[in-house]
Amino acid sequence: MTKEKLHLIVSIDTECDKGAGWRIKQPIQFENISSGIPQRLQPIFEEFKIVPTYLLSPEVMIDNKSVALLRSLGDKAELGTHLHSEFIPPHENFKTDYTGSFQSSLPPEVEYEKLKNLTQLFADRFGYLPRSFRAGRFGLSRYTLNFLEKLGYAVDSSVTPYHWWWEKRGVGVNFLGAPVQPYFPSPKDFRERGKMRILEVPVTLTNRFWDRIPSSILRRINPIARWQTILLNIFLGKYQRSLWLRPTYSTAEEMLSIGEYLSAKPGSGRLILCMMFHSNEATAGTSPYNLTETDVSRFLQRMRTYFQVLFSNFNVEPIALSQTVNLK
Repeated sequence: MTKEKLHLIVSIDTECDKGAGWRIKQPIQFENISSGIPQRLQPIFEEFKIVPTYLLSPEVMIDNKSVALLRSLGDKAELGTHLHSEFIPPHENFKTDYTGSFQSSLPPEVEYEKLKNLTQLFADRFGYLPRSFRAGRFGLSRYTLNFLEKLGYAVDSSVTPYHWWWEKRGVGVNFLGAPVQPYFPSPKDFRERGKMRILEVPVTLTNRFWDRIPSSILRRINPIARWQTILLNIFLGKYQRSLWLRPTYSTAEEMLSIGEYLSAKPGSGRLILCMMFHSNEATAGTSPYNLTETDVSRFLQRMRTYFQVLFSNFNVEPIALSQTVNLK
């Protein structure tokens, strides 16, 4: 019996070392890149012939040792960009101990300048233009995709279906009603299909409860509004929880169930799975998720087990994030 084919993307938000509560270690350090990538992550990826996509936050591209290591990966990895706006002009702040800002809260002209400077920094450090992007904290604005198109990007991966994010009370980004599989978005609403040139590749999540509700209705719900959040918590409770393709806190079994669920849906067609996590989860004490070596070992084992069973059960073709635009 021929195994069902799927495409697997492994996307990694690549940032400086952080600790509990996502607090930045000052002075800024990059142990997670210098040791975590070559010693922990790349051996697993190369074992399964996965070409990961490292999405680089500005502070990483300013660090010479990190740039040298990432350049040394060559065709074993794709490099793209990841905007934490605190670390790029205008109005940069390298003394901050927390990257909590959403680019969606910036004035449009400031957001564009930061994206332009981020893109130019990448080109200066690596000698070519990036093709893939993800917003820090998934804080996509209504203008971001237009700006990315203008700057030559092929793919964005900031959408997290079934989920919403707060920057502060009443301010945030809502992805309810967005497709789960890659799509060309509408310039009017990044949750709708449209005719933009940039391809949106959502992080893979599933939620069987929300799946029962038409997308057009979901897009009318606004959990960023406090009163709607309260009502959702009262009436839905645990049903709001989505499964993430994310070894950070999903078990191997939960991640495997995502592929099985999506492949069984009527009319599922070509299946593309987009895993995400942070580079600083691969070393102890450099992220709030994995504070000990035991935490790191469990994280890596969840990911390895997932890959082993997935490659056994499916005909898996690993691809880099920007390669999604080439699929027929």
